[in-house]
Amino acid sequence: MKINYIEFFETVVPSWMRESNQKMAELGFGSLAYWEWCNQSIVAICERYENDELVNGQFHLIWDWLDEKAKGVQA
Repeated sequence: MKINYIEFFETVVPSWMRESNQKMAELGFGSLAYWEWCNQSIVAICERYENDELVNGQFHLIWDWLDEKAKGVQA
């Protein structure tokens, strides 16, 4: 599969971030429903890109960043 990384970083990632913000407002950042949505939506995108190393890596970075933010909210 040939991946258009520019399209991925300019369109897919920002779209996911906007949707994440909407889900966060709708479900609550600390809710299980939000984190399940994150997991399922990230897995779907990674699978769509055949688990490409760079795609997976980008979403691991986002997941880790969100996880750190969640720890700060819980503290």
